[in-house]
Amino acid sequence: MTFGTMKTRIANEMKRGELSAGATAVQDSILSAIKHLERRRFTWNEFSDATATASANVSYIPFTQLPITPLSIDTATIILNGQRYMLDEKNWKDIEAIDSTLTSGNPDWYAIHGRSIRVYPQPNADFALILSGVKKLTDISANAASSASNAWMEDGEELVRLTAKAMLFRDQLRAPEQAQYFQVEAAKVQRELQRETAAMTGSGHIRGRFY
Repeated sequence: MTFGTMKTRIANEMKRGELSAGATAVQDSILSAIKHLERRRFTWNEFSDATATASANVSYIPFTQLPITPLSIDTATIILNGQRYMLDEKNWKDIEAIDSTLTSGNPDWYAIHGRSIRVYPQPNADFALILSGVKKLTDISANAASSASNAWMEDGEELVRLTAKAMLFRDQLRAPEQAQYFQVEAAKVQRELQRETAAMTGSGHIRGRFY
């Protein structure tokens, strides 16, 4: 499904003359639904191979240096002599309490702070840093063409559509009972999708978010 197709379908299903496919409210409801859902874990917004460089004598790797925008991070791994070593996650304050600019070596820990990844000890050489977690999908925006599509328009289509309609009934039409109905239906779909995601990851563990 494309962005344009979803707008048309929602407008048709709403059966409200003031909510045409071209109505700003319909478009905004789709974008708001994606924004509301994107920090939750699904099969289509997980990543496992985002690679950046942990540079020598630099403790922080800004998110802007990553090939994706992370919404949460599950693991951080460095490559040392061709082998992968997983870093332990620490609270930023714990690292801050022991950090010394005199300490450098192979990183053992990482923390998230200020939309950056902090590694400790400070690297004494350049290391490849490989991340896994949940990422932001960026193909759909207010300026997107009607032909634009991404996983929210495909794998998450039903969930986004139901959530968008709940928002339209709540915010535009002031129909709380209808809004509640679609919220309940969206929740059912979300639970099923997240059960599928948990089954595929094998852990059933859903991490918190930070972004």
